[in-house]
Amino acid sequence: MFRRFFFALALIISATSEQCQAQALDVIEQANHYTIKIVTAVDYPFGSDRKGSSRGSGFLVDKERGWFLTNAHVASKSPSTIRASFKDLPSSAIEKIYVDNHLDLAVIKMDPTKIPKDAVQAKLQCEGEAQAGRAVIAFGHPWGLDYTATRGIVSGTKPRDGEEKLQTDAALNPGNSGGALIDVESGVVLGINSSSFAKSLADGLNFAVPAKQACRILDLLRQEKNPAPPMLPIDFATTTKDRELVIAQVREEWVGKLQPGDRILAINGDETARFGSRVLSHLRGEKIALFKVRRGERIENIELNVPTKLDEVKREGVYVSGMLIARSTIVGYDPSVMFIQFVDDASTAEQAQINEGDQLVSINGVKISDLPSVLSTFKKFEGREVEIILRRPRFNLISGRFEHYVRQLDVKDISEISDRKPKR
Repeated sequence: MFRRFFFALALIISATSEQCQAQALDVIEQANHYTIKIVTAVDYPFGSDRKGSSRGSGFLVDKERGWFLTNAHVASKSPSTIRASFKDLPSSAIEKIYVDNHLDLAVIKMDPTKIPKDAVQAKLQCEGEAQAGRAVIAFGHPWGLDYTATRGIVSGTKPRDGEEKLQTDAALNPGNSGGALIDVESGVVLGINSSSFAKSLADGLNFAVPAKQACRILDLLRQEKNPAPPMLPIDFATTTKDRELVIAQVREEWVGKLQPGDRILAINGDETARFGSRVLSHLRGEKIALFKVRRGERIENIELNVPTKLDEVKREGVYVSGMLIARSTIVGYDPSVMFIQFVDDASTAEQAQINEGDQLVSINGVKISDLPSVLSTFKKFEGREVEIILRRPRFNLISGRFEHYVRQLDVKDISEISDRKPKR
């Protein structure tokens, strides 16, 4: 009897294993028909971006419109040139449709006539939760090994760098970014592969942007609405309790309506909105929001007008003498302060000992407070030497002051920089 039992059990295990293997093969075959390889080139990097080219992944989500999902860091928040290709096909030019300033997420577009007929749209998980323990496949191009699949499981949903992320032990390496994290059983895309801990620190700690967040953005874009999140007049705090989101500070129009210490229980009826990114997701494209909060021992339902000012990625600057000047890329920073965003190697600006992160105070005695004044003043002195004053972000604890420096700069090679082509 025991022999028959273990024989039957072995048959069941074998059949299950074969079924799982068949499902994985189907998933990989589908992924080969919606995944693209992306090459991005950045000449004028803003913020933490770097000059040069990089490679990543993306996947088709709207064949008719030619839309793909990828990471913001793959498409780049800086002005960039992007090309992408399907498997075994030549590359095509790519246009940015939307790059998010909060999620590591971008929507990009290929000319629909360049999309092969056998390409398919990936199916996204737009409802419900990605359950811990689900078997997944991460698909992409790790270390230049094109169209590669790695297996793992979903470990749960975790907050990371202020964002909600899916945690997985499926291996992610450079080149996987922007690719699909796929449920093996259903073939549905659960997330967009995004980041991982350094292998020297931890193994198997990798993260993806939940597909549910992308669905809201895609829906708004299809309605021809701006999906950028509003600039919220509140700050969030988390506690040691799982997914407890607390109001830390309240500013501007929401003062007196929300209070520090309020616990967010639901947004627009969604009781799972206990991450900052989920709050923003509910407020994208909306005019009114209903917050359910616990205030002390009471439950409060508070209707709020959603701010009209949006948190958009706008990269505009002036390139002169080998350096890029623009306002801070940090949301909420004083827009009148002009920063040195980037200094090219062996440039005139580098020779003048100008550093990335320096703040431009004046040019030949002309106070600088916006990009038009930067451009007009440098153009006035093009081909000549000017004296500039910089403030370097080193706070002197003894004097209570920032350090200022005088530099001499030969003014040349002036260009306006934006997501449009540089223009002289």
